[in-house]
Amino acid sequence: MELDGLDKQFERLLKEFPEARKKLIVRNGDRLYRKVIANIEAAVDEKSGDLKKGVVKVQGSGGGYVAVRCNHLRAPHMHLIENGHKIVRNGKVVGWVSGKHMYRNAINELADELERSGEEMINNLVGEIFG
Repeated sequence: MELDGLDKQFERLLKEFPEARKKLIVRNGDRLYRKVIANIEAAVDEKSGDLKKGVVKVQGSGGGYVAVRCNHLRAPHMHLIENGHKIVRNGKVVGWVSGKHMYRNAINELADELERSGEEMINNLVGEIFG
């Protein structure tokens, strides 16, 4: 490939990368959101549905990130279930309830898949230049 052609390919890459990155981030945010919901359904016998309703996906204004987090106004007790808590009776600690780690486990379980999807996006963009 001649230098002029390579320069044009890099220009195309610079134009296409931001939109491809945004699509990747949104898609991975959706995957993480669904996994957290599935973890809640599997770990907690919930009656009100507030834990699932409290899961929110927040996208950065520039599309640079997506966060899946808890809306603590909707599910103010989520941190107790996620991280565990002391059992207190009459002012004394009588035990400990282990956390369910629905958010943390979602990230750990999807880490390889999310990494692969990022690599695939890069390979699709760059593969045409160096493939």
